[in-house]
Amino acid sequence: MKVFDNGAFFSVRVSRREVEEFNRSWPCSQLPDSSITFEFDNTNGDLVDIRPYRIADKVDGPEAVALCDDAMKYGCQQLTKKAR
Repeated sequence: MKVFDNGAFFSVRVSRREVEEFNRSWPCSQLPDSSITFEFDNTNGDLVDIRPYRIADKVDGPEAVALCDDAMKYGCQQLTKKAR
């Protein structure tokens, strides 16, 4: 995963390889085998956007929530380390 600090928001890019590994851990995962970028509000961690837009409607279900949560936690940890 790679984190980007965008000021009021932060983004976490989950690579294609990471999504494929995640899919192997979730039986019947419907996540597409491509990189996914989640964008979060910097003040409260709320999900703001999913990119690329062409796959955003395919990022749904409990596996998407779990991957999004993992990305948010990872982003928060990395930004906290950077702020020190």
